[in-house]
Amino acid sequence: MPQAARQTNPKCIVLGGGLAGLSAAYHFGKQAVVYEAESRPGGECVTDRVGVYHFDKSGHLLHLRNPQIRQFIKRLLPGKLNTIKRDARIQLSRTEFAYPFQANIRGLPGEIKRRALCEYLEAVSHTEKRPDNFLQWARQNFGRTISDLFLEPYNRKLWTVDPSELTLDWMGAYMPRPEIARVVQGAFYPDDKTSGYNAEFLYPKSGGIGLLADTLAKKIPQLNLNARAVRLDLRKRTVDIIGHGRLAWKQLISTIPLPALVALLESPPQAVLEAMQQLQWNSVVVVNFGVARAKVHDAHWLYFPEKKYPFYRVGFPGNFGKVAPPGHSTLYAEVALPAGTGWDTRVRIAGQVRQGLIEADILKKRDTIKAEHFQYIPYAYVIFDSAYAAAKKRIIQYLNYYGIICIGRWGRWEYSAMEDAMLAGKQAAQETK
Repeated sequence: MPQAARQTNPKCIVLGGGLAGLSAAYHFGKQAVVYEAESRPGGECVTDRVGVYHFDKSGHLLHLRNPQIRQFIKRLLPGKLNTIKRDARIQLSRTEFAYPFQANIRGLPGEIKRRALCEYLEAVSHTEKRPDNFLQWARQNFGRTISDLFLEPYNRKLWTVDPSELTLDWMGAYMPRPEIARVVQGAFYPDDKTSGYNAEFLYPKSGGIGLLADTLAKKIPQLNLNARAVRLDLRKRTVDIIGHGRLAWKQLISTIPLPALVALLESPPQAVLEAMQQLQWNSVVVVNFGVARAKVHDAHWLYFPEKKYPFYRVGFPGNFGKVAPPGHSTLYAEVALPAGTGWDTRVRIAGQVRQGLIEADILKKRDTIKAEHFQYIPYAYVIFDSAYAAAKKRIIQYLNYYGIICIGRWGRWEYSAMEDAMLAGKQAAQETK
């Protein structure tokens, strides 16, 4: 016989206990119930403890532009956050350039710098039609040399597709366009400006970024862990959750990655299934090292556009919070791969990463590695190709028709930051009340 849905008291069920889901439940109130598939809350915003080291799941920093979210987080973690001015750099041919590269080309060899600056000035002096893709945008706005040296190869590594396949839908505040005077000045003098959405950030003084989700989770009265959703019937408004059976819902907020959510649906229309097949993304393997040496680097993170390095970014969390004991350091290297790949070959990837870090003069051959820790982000970056907008719209509209609100970086299938996730949770709670 079919299983009957259990009658539940909560007015709102939240699927997923990452920052977006926790924020939604917090702002909805006591009658919201969160079901999280993993054994701890936080989603990707977690910190693993390995011996004396704390390893975040890649770089998670609080870039806060919204005054309400800034105040909310500061109230949540009073006196527990450092405010830090960003020090991000690009390593190219063993030379470090300040970020953004396009405003800091003075370290280039003379002839290359001259060509880059001339191409840039020519590019900005011409008004052309709106570019069709990211590669065209980079060349139209900065010229061929700057594009070829950094913008094109770095974004190819990050997204795992050719930049000509990327639309402009993701860019927003994430791709800085410095003023002309600043680019020209940066070709000859140090750039003393720190700009962009992540020019300043907050980070816990100790213990890693997981402190944020752990603290917020304690304020959620009904938070269920190891509670994975396995089936969703939109017409009957029921959801099957491991350990909790079949539950009826009045309001449902989902932070589950959009392709995974569609896979749970009971008999979705063919058009929705076809749209799901068009969604593209990549995965990321994070290789962490605990090193018996203080301050392996003095930057916050480095970008690596060159193909010879397997990683696209390397970060040094000990430079913005206490994550290791005195005399020790941690670092993480992020390797982007096609969707669903990389985890089985993580040991081989770690060997390549370690060799690359030595070649980049970050690790020394004499360094003692006290800890090696792998993390996997199966849904890392949504790929904004030509099919993205229409496919996402079709799925979201279908789910919205049945009253499901999709939020968060992967639930909404977008490129966004932790602040955006928390703001989306608050807005979803207001919509469902």
